[in-house]
Amino acid sequence: MTTIQPSPRQQILLEFALHRHLGLAFEASADGKASAGFVVDLQHIAFGGLHGGVLYALMDAVAMLALLTRLAPDRHAVTHDLHVSVMRGAAFGDRVVLAAQVARLGRSLAFVDVAARVGETMIATARVTKSVVVPKPA
Repeated sequence: MTTIQPSPRQQILLEFALHRHLGLAFEASADGKASAGFVVDLQHIAFGGLHGGVLYALMDAVAMLALLTRLAPDRHAVTHDLHVSVMRGAAFGDRVVLAAQVARLGRSLAFVDVAARVGETMIATARVTKSVVVPKPA
């Protein structure tokens, strides 16, 4: 079942100061999937286009949004590896939609695929590997 409201764990991720500053907006999630987007604005631009580091960070965040739909409540995950292939840039005013899907979730590792699109045009893909961990008590 697809939800259009983030879960409490997803909401915590969306409220990170960096994600708020970059305008990451939740769209939907389902079992092993999530989507979110942002509009390219001045804080995203370097040398006339979308800064790669901004794109990488937000692809990683949306990968976590998808993983949280499948991760046990007593588990957390941290990024172990991130591989991004950028095919095209995005310009000021473009709406970038990030769609993530859990490819595999094991006991200690999770693999999540993420696609970034502007309209129907794919601008980047990512494979995010996350280590599944037991959170330390606060």
